[in-house]
Amino acid sequence: MFIGIAVFALAGIITTQALWVNDALGLREELFKQRVKVALKSVSTQILDSQIDSTAKYILSPCDTIDFGNKPVSEVIDARQLDSLLIFELRCMEIADSYTYGVFNERDSSFVMGTYEGHEEDLLASVHRVSLTCIYKRDVYYLSLLFPLEERMMLHQMIMLIIMTLLFLSILSFSFYMVVKLMFRQKKLSQIKTDFVNNMTHEFKTPIATISLSSEMLLKPEVNSFPYKTKRYAQVIFDENARLQKQVDQVLQLSVLEKGEYTLKMKDIDLHRIIRRMAAHFTVMVQKKGGMISTELEASIHQVRADKTHLSNIISNLLDNAVKYSPEKPEITIRTRNERNRIIITVSDNGIGISPENQKEVFRKLYRVPTGNLHDVKGFGLGLYYVKTMVEAHQGHVRLTSELNKGTTFIVELPVIK
Repeated sequence: MFIGIAVFALAGIITTQALWVNDALGLREELFKQRVKVALKSVSTQILDSQIDSTAKYILSPCDTIDFGNKPVSEVIDARQLDSLLIFELRCMEIADSYTYGVFNERDSSFVMGTYEGHEEDLLASVHRVSLTCIYKRDVYYLSLLFPLEERMMLHQMIMLIIMTLLFLSILSFSFYMVVKLMFRQKKLSQIKTDFVNNMTHEFKTPIATISLSSEMLLKPEVNSFPYKTKRYAQVIFDENARLQKQVDQVLQLSVLEKGEYTLKMKDIDLHRIIRRMAAHFTVMVQKKGGMISTELEASIHQVRADKTHLSNIISNLLDNAVKYSPEKPEITIRTRNERNRIIITVSDNGIGISPENQKEVFRKLYRVPTGNLHDVKGFGLGLYYVKTMVEAHQGHVRLTSELNKGTTFIVELPVIK
């Protein structure tokens, strides 16, 4: 609602400003026409004054004309005088732009003097004209002016106004866009954090409830009479406590990654050995779901300078992600190959895939891809954020390709030891 009102107000401001600039331009044009008209009137008056003596000035009224007999208009009006008067009067009106002029007969559209060559049609249609009837009555002659750069001249006179208007409107529009973008971003972040807190609460409640129940069972006297029950409940408490500790470590890891306070213990590592070990670790889990993990380790150079723990966690997170989002019979393939001085690791699955709009977000912290009806996917949205951070800390890059309902492939590039 608020955004709609703001958009409407912004559109109103832009429209109002555009109309105002258009009106200002129209006023400029009208003022220019009036100034040219005054100049032309002054020119015709001065020509008339030059054709009559002082006595005739008192005899003739302003509406009278002079009879020059059969003289052509070119002999009545001096072309040099006309040219000089036009220059002087236009300069007085502060019109210094280039112009073309001509004196023409309205009946047959013939020109008798001026600089009209090549501009005849434009001069005949020009709004800048004055009648010469008061000077020469035998035919209807007009003095017409044409300014080829008139539109450019109008824009030039208003260029600063237009630039300032566009500048401030651009700043206003950009500021509005950034505010709206920030609002949506904050709303999205708020939703992500809310989901994170809800998910974390749920993840913590399960092991806590299990530990509480097992502890309660151990406190019962009849349970102590059966050592195998005591051992079983103790094992449950131990396992759930380890699970809870792992979840707490994941949450604490977020702060460490954000601040960049982690340290890397760099050593020469055989990446293929890490991949085989992590694949074997996940094989049991995948086989329980009726799937399989295959490896195609074709890289001839697979020695990397890396932190063994973080490198193992990178592969583990990618495999864990592939298992989570492949609900039925996962088929996971890990491949390696060399390109120049780098090793390319790809982890492919046949899972639910990731939509294009979510692919840009998956590496953000706390972000979890919506899974539709698949509600048993656990996690805090930290796995891929951790992968991206650690891969880049090892001077590498990570990206993905995916298609909905066909699977996802994560591609990790790391420098190798030559």
